[in-house]
Amino acid sequence: MILKNKLTKETLDISYSEFRTKFAKEIPDAFESYRKTQLNKYSWNFKDDNSLEFNFYFELQCNFNHFRISNWYIEKL
Repeated sequence: MILKNKLTKETLDISYSEFRTKFAKEIPDAFESYRKTQLNKYSWNFKDDNSLEFNFYFELQCNFNHFRISNWYIEKL
């Protein structure tokens, strides 16, 4: 997984487990923003949070980059 900093142009090449550890605070924030957006649009389509969480992680690169305001973004999985 390759992450890039928007301000310093620094690049990180880390594994998924390292990503989960390093961005432990940002991932739940991004998921919560994604969850609120999706429930406002398609509340009838989701029976529980498990399907929302599955969809969030299925498109992790896009969702992390767009639903979290951060200097870091996922450039490549």
